[in-house]
Amino acid sequence: MDSKKSPPTTPSGRKPLDIPLYVSPAKQAAQGKEVSLPQVQAPSLEGLAVTVPAPEAFTVEDVHERFLELARPYATERARSPTEQIAWGDEVLLNLAGYSQGKLIPFSVKTDVWLPVEPEPLLPGLYEAMVGQVPTEGLVVDITLPPEYPVEALRGTSARFLVHIQAAREVTYPDLESPEFLQQFGRGKTIEETTESIVEQMKEEHTQLLLLQARQQVLVEVAKRAAVEIPRELVDEEIRRRWGATEGVSVSELNFSDEEQEEALNSWLQDESLRDEVEMRLRIGLALGAIVKRDGLTLTPAFVEKVLLDETASQGLTPAEVAAALKAEPELQSRIEQVAWHLLAVDHVMKKAKIEFEGA
Repeated sequence: MDSKKSPPTTPSGRKPLDIPLYVSPAKQAAQGKEVSLPQVQAPSLEGLAVTVPAPEAFTVEDVHERFLELARPYATERARSPTEQIAWGDEVLLNLAGYSQGKLIPFSVKTDVWLPVEPEPLLPGLYEAMVGQVPTEGLVVDITLPPEYPVEALRGTSARFLVHIQAAREVTYPDLESPEFLQQFGRGKTIEETTESIVEQMKEEHTQLLLLQARQQVLVEVAKRAAVEIPRELVDEEIRRRWGATEGVSVSELNFSDEEQEEALNSWLQDESLRDEVEMRLRIGLALGAIVKRDGLTLTPAFVEKVLLDETASQGLTPAEVAAALKAEPELQSRIEQVAWHLLAVDHVMKKAKIEFEGA
């Protein structure tokens, strides 16, 4: 299914002027094209208020799953041989693509991704079919998509996944209750102390998620106040770029034909939930940009430096590594400034908003 074309060459074998005459649909999407942004009047921030719903309580299963995530770096790995069967709890390196109703399922194409062999409620039967298979094997798995599947139009439909298992590894955790592991883990001398530490971390993470949820609700409310019509072609272009930078890379690596690449892209363009999300993001961006101009916000070097330091810390980089990256890729500075402008506008809006948390 490879229809990649080679540009013509001169009799000497050279490419004329070294100009690429063929660009795949995926690369075209990633490169994007110029678009015109509509004008928007800055929305009012008066009476801006939201209520954040109370979160669900943690379950024992939630805590255990988080425990395993944190303990994963302490587990040992052993590569499965090409003739050795895959078992529950293994991790597999996959290429896969899903089809339903004769078309590619949006967001289903993945390449070179390590995933655990464990039940996945949204894809019932997919990983179960891998148990007993051997690495480097290809298989076809037929499943029924559940009622809660993210793509609403595909809920309850039959789906077929083409899977290539490139490699597999056995993962063995240490005895999570042993004194040796607990000492190395560094969260308590007993399993009770360790579990309590993990629960506290989950609470802190949940608090941060609630704050992010509050911010998103505020921004959505601001966007709703912005009287602007988002052109359909603007939403299309944003989806194309997003697809080209993610799934488009995968379909190119799998040598999908141009027709299949276009089909994969169209599955994204036709997904209503994705279109709604992208349109809302565009509304938020346009509204914030208008607020920056109306309220005369100024981006200071100190604020940009703070954004840079926060990003450095989140990525586990040193200031020297960031400085080297900025020197090697000057366009990074422009992207950092764009992020800084966005965060400056968000901070400004959040100071105007009244936020209530249910159950607080």
